[in-house]
Amino acid sequence: MVTIWPQLSFSDATRRWLAEGLIHALPQLRMRELFRQRFDMFDQADLITVAVVGNTVAGALASRWDTLPDGTRFLHVTSQFVAERHRHGGIFRMSWRGHFTDLLSGDPGFPETIVLKTYNPVVYYAMRAFGLAPYVRMYPSVTAPQRPSPARLAAMIAAAISPEHEFHPGSGVIRGAGVPADLYPEQPACRDAQVNAYFARHARPGDRMLCLLQIPTRRGADTILRAFNVPCSSS
Repeated sequence: MVTIWPQLSFSDATRRWLAEGLIHALPQLRMRELFRQRFDMFDQADLITVAVVGNTVAGALASRWDTLPDGTRFLHVTSQFVAERHRHGGIFRMSWRGHFTDLLSGDPGFPETIVLKTYNPVVYYAMRAFGLAPYVRMYPSVTAPQRPSPARLAAMIAAAISPEHEFHPGSGVIRGAGVPADLYPEQPACRDAQVNAYFARHARPGDRMLCLLQIPTRRGADTILRAFNVPCSSS
């Protein structure tokens, strides 16, 4: 794992290495066009964890801390990529283990809310695995109407991170938030038919699903940390 703290040091050479590595790792996606328009997903991150296998980039995970006007703090996952050849390996888990380890090294506290935008049902499916754990809540639900409280929080977060785009709290969709709109040649599919059907029903190319994990208790945080084999707090 390679750790990058962009606000401390992020040279042009490192930026090119990361971009070219991900373009090579994900040839089916329009990654070069994505980075031409939205490299801020890395430039504005607080932390980037890059998975490297041999001499090649196998994945990248970036996040930053954001705060709502009412003081609510949340971790915004600005990008999450796994190379096509490593989709069924351990890169996803290793990336999150390294990311959480570095994120918590300065003792900022475990994020009570983790947020990401995606068009990929596989990402939602992986995230929902933690939403099914005790003391952890997931939005949006693909099997029931959205609960008012997380839907309101999602609306406030959408207004903060995608203020120029329309948000639908009943589905979790942010219209037109994806750049480029045709990043994916087709919508990916996960192992859960209900998740795939939900994305197909609500999200068009160029849309993004706003996904929230709410982890309000120490027990919930420890559940997630144990899943990634990250040492839990003794408090």
